[in-house]
Amino acid sequence: MKQINNDQHGIRVRLARWREIFFAQKYRFDLGQSFLVILNFTLLIITASDKLQIFFGIPRLRSLLIVIVPLGFIGVWFFGYFMDKVVRAAQMGERQSVKRSEVWTRHNEQMDRLETEMKAIRVLLEQQNK
Repeated sequence: MKQINNDQHGIRVRLARWREIFFAQKYRFDLGQSFLVILNFTLLIITASDKLQIFFGIPRLRSLLIVIVPLGFIGVWFFGYFMDKVVRAAQMGERQSVKRSEVWTRHNEQMDRLETEMKAIRVLLEQQNK
């Protein structure tokens, strides 16, 4: 029986290690994907330049690409700044993760229970001291 428990523990440890490796690679992929947006934005403006040329009625829009692409990046940066400073996107993302986490739910329930018990003990001690 003890051998079976040790085997199960070893399998769990191995699976946990693979899970950590998988999510570390996913995190790296997500970071790389965020930089892919910059390349995608640049290629989108270059691809849409002939349509923008017709829309704005400018005969040579290619020379304006030198201005349009940096302005687009500056606009994206300002949006990111707004999301960081005003919306506080990182904190809001963390709050959403905590709301959905079973571990944090159990932890908060335990902490609430401990606080309730400590208050009860404090009331008893205050009653004894009177």
